[in-house]
Amino acid sequence: MRTHIYRFAFAMLFLSVLMSCARNEAPQRRSDSRSTLDHLVIKEVFYIGHAYTQDFPKEYPQPSTQNWYADDAYITIYNPTSEVKYLDGLALCSTALDPSTLLEFEGNKDFRREYLGVGTISYFPGSGKEHPIQPGQTVVIAKYAIDHAKDFFTRLDKELADNGEPPVDHNLYKGIEAFLNLSKVDWEWTNAQADDEHKNNPNVPDLVPIFTGYDAEEDDDVDFGFKEVTETSGIALIQLPWTAEDFRQNYPDAEGRRGYRHTINARITHHRNRIHVIEIPFDKAIDCITICPKQEYKFNPYSKEPKATFDKGYNAVTDGAYKRTPASDWKKYSGMALIRKWDGKKLVDDNNSTSDFAVQPASLGSK
Repeated sequence: MRTHIYRFAFAMLFLSVLMSCARNEAPQRRSDSRSTLDHLVIKEVFYIGHAYTQDFPKEYPQPSTQNWYADDAYITIYNPTSEVKYLDGLALCSTALDPSTLLEFEGNKDFRREYLGVGTISYFPGSGKEHPIQPGQTVVIAKYAIDHAKDFFTRLDKELADNGEPPVDHNLYKGIEAFLNLSKVDWEWTNAQADDEHKNNPNVPDLVPIFTGYDAEEDDDVDFGFKEVTETSGIALIQLPWTAEDFRQNYPDAEGRRGYRHTINARITHHRNRIHVIEIPFDKAIDCITICPKQEYKFNPYSKEPKATFDKGYNAVTDGAYKRTPASDWKKYSGMALIRKWDGKKLVDDNNSTSDFAVQPASLGSK
């Protein structure tokens, strides 16, 4: 995990103290496609990005190269209910477990029976009712809230100038025009304090990463903020069960006290691994999606099968791993997103990413 130093105070959230949850209980089914949804849902995840081609001037006898750009990723949250909901104190998380990696918990300590385990968290700030999401409203959270096509060439020209090289013909780059303009979205999940790429838009509010300061076990300043949507990940929308300050002070497990982040021993093939897992009670989990290509899926990151109820399936833009997808097929996947299905009356939510989502062109892409 990349680490970053933050020099800002955490805002206190309008949240209750951590509520106790029943152990050895799977998350309960909240709704299905035949009932009225009573909670916010993840409506769309665009993570694959866009393929583009770089040609070279005629004086350079070099074949074109195929490239990929994925920084114009975004997630949308939708309010399907008839009442105003609030984003304050809600958070985007990625699961601690990779659905493409089969592992065995040592000592039969499968935490998926007890709670939702996440690895990263970034939350919506606010005191409780500062950020309403109206009935029927969609909120967009981007990795970087910028005009990505414009920024691509601005950075390219600056890099060449800094290296004393002449400007390049922009027409040699094919496909850049498809990059998304996300400069007017609602939120940005890459916080300005954690922006290594220096792409943060100061005019768009940021999610706040969970940050603990110096961690003796990690031997560094530790940032647990939400960073990426990878092609093998679980994404969850939750309500924080504690304040950021409470987490910072009490997250490590200690003698005589259970913290909020645990070290789980597991085996992947024949290798022993230590997995760090942040515990989220099931009753604080609102919605989720499991992203994993069909050819790679091996493990439910949320709950133990065959009685998995939080998410019984998975979905992905590609059928196989991106790194093994021939470049000739890239255009087929370029600009595609996972979008929640509409059954003619309402959004589908069967707690099954396989049947709840379909691969469609990104809704914020070129029409």
